[in-house]
Amino acid sequence: AHREASLPFVRRHAQEMSEDVMYRHIDLYVNDYSVDLGTEGRRAVEMLFEKARTTGIIPDVKEHLFLR
Repeated sequence: AHREASLPFVRRHAQEMSEDVMYRHIDLYVNDYSVDLGTEGRRAVEMLFEKARTTGIIPDVKEHLFLR
């Protein structure tokens, strides 16, 4: 992932204006999965939705979670 490319977006939406804090946020959330979840990432999202559904947090999702 390209952390420098993310900085302008984060800067526009950040509550904390410290660049150090913004970069820590970027490092936490912007990674290789930001570009492509891959098989492992898709399985993780599907598992998250399944657990949320079975515990009643969300209703059953009828649509596909991902674009094909």
